[in-house]
Amino acid sequence: MVGVPGRSRGCKTCRKRKKRCDLQRPECGQCRGREAVCGGYDVDRMFVYQTGRGNDFAVKRPVPDRYTGATSTQLLRKKQMLPVLSVSESTAYNPRRPPSIIFPEAFVRSAYTEKVQSAFIQMYVPCGGLGPTDAEGKEFVNILPLLTVRDQALQLAVQAIGTAALGHATGNEALSRQGRVLYGKALSATAAALGNLSRAKSEATLMVPRIMALFEVLFGAEASSPVRAKSWLSHAVGETALILGRGPESYSHTDVAHSLFVNTRFRLVVSAIRSQKATTLNDKEWKTLPWMSRRKTAIDTLVDIFCGVPELREAVETLSSPALSESEAEKLRRHTVAKAWTLHLQLRDWLVANPGMVYTPTVSEATNPITPVSFPHLECACQTLRYWVVALLIYSYLDVASGISPEDDRSTEHSDRPHPRKYARLIARSASYFFEEQHGLAGATTVSFPLGMALLYMSKNVRTDAQYISIVVTAWERPFLPATIRDFLASMGKNVILPALTVNQEASNDASRAGSLRATEEWLVARNEEQE
Repeated sequence: MVGVPGRSRGCKTCRKRKKRCDLQRPECGQCRGREAVCGGYDVDRMFVYQTGRGNDFAVKRPVPDRYTGATSTQLLRKKQMLPVLSVSESTAYNPRRPPSIIFPEAFVRSAYTEKVQSAFIQMYVPCGGLGPTDAEGKEFVNILPLLTVRDQALQLAVQAIGTAALGHATGNEALSRQGRVLYGKALSATAAALGNLSRAKSEATLMVPRIMALFEVLFGAEASSPVRAKSWLSHAVGETALILGRGPESYSHTDVAHSLFVNTRFRLVVSAIRSQKATTLNDKEWKTLPWMSRRKTAIDTLVDIFCGVPELREAVETLSSPALSESEAEKLRRHTVAKAWTLHLQLRDWLVANPGMVYTPTVSEATNPITPVSFPHLECACQTLRYWVVALLIYSYLDVASGISPEDDRSTEHSDRPHPRKYARLIARSASYFFEEQHGLAGATTVSFPLGMALLYMSKNVRTDAQYISIVVTAWERPFLPATIRDFLASMGKNVILPALTVNQEASNDASRAGSLRATEEWLVARNEEQE
């Protein structure tokens, strides 16, 4: 009803201007048309219905049970299912001072869910530094709370990661253990959801694998255990199956479904590259049908190009197989070179059409090559990093298919196309920015895949790129998220050897730096072994 407080669902800006809002997300059409900053939407209120059972909220004297002798307060405590009564402090039960107010269990449970959900979002974006068009970050802040109340599996997944995050933030090991217990329950609830066709195709269920995968990255198996990577990959594969199972046209029906799809595509392509398999997302219908009656953004068209990269990765791996005959290998090599050149031309045209999307560092490599890159804001950094990693992969696979070995190539330029080393170094120089505390989990997870690809490339010629690798080693000295990403990349597979690095000798006795360097070397050693 008009004029009744709390009835409007419009964005904050339209409500303030007293204009009708079209409710488009992540920003409404009114604000977008006026080029104004959309204030976003209030999180839907959740009302807990509690059946009347007398005066539940009245102050009562504990009455002993006629059979057990226990008071009603004691019985309530035994039935309490929540892991904690208070996050900030724990008060021992005193029968002489029973609580004066007994809250309904459903009310306490919803309050606890809200608390741990806030802890997770606080970890994801500690300072709320999301730009007005940072749709992927806003998906967590705006969409996640709305979807959590719709599905038990998603609610348990959020409770798991939020409880573990709360345990880490407060140093409470009991909360950390409870987070792992909730993670197990979330797995069971997810299995039950997948057995129900309508739940399996719901937007809430689509969000579950992403949260579960983040849990594995942050709180999974110890350090660089391969179990951690396998668990993450299983969630990534599950997310891909759920997304593809709905069909492309379904993501044009609602704003929530469309937002989930466009903000999931990049991660799905990443998992395809990890699996060394071409992806269905590169098919024409998956690049068109989800945008029926919608306009693609610059990031959407960049991800369109990225969808062709897994095919290059698969071809490069196949070329190294001894099972191919010479004629088969030559045919595949020519096809791969042609495909890579096509992607190169598409990427070049994209940059010409979107010159303001990619940030150019003010300090050039020629004058100061080891200076870390800083960006105007996180949104700019994220879109620039995506361009850099897409370019790195296209040009590195093109080099391999063209017979140019990174082990022997020490150059930074090609006469007819960009050199992949340029982008690997830029990614390495940007690592410290994404690991800044103010960028939280959003920054750390954004840089994870690009950084892994950059280190994999530079490990092929360590003497040439040692200074850039040392920048990453320095960035990994920071506690929690940087070290967690380092360990997660180590678990991603046994991939590369790193001979002795040349780093700042003045800091060689520092235990923290030595630990980071050893972990980096171990990770790089493992990655080369896998490639061989």
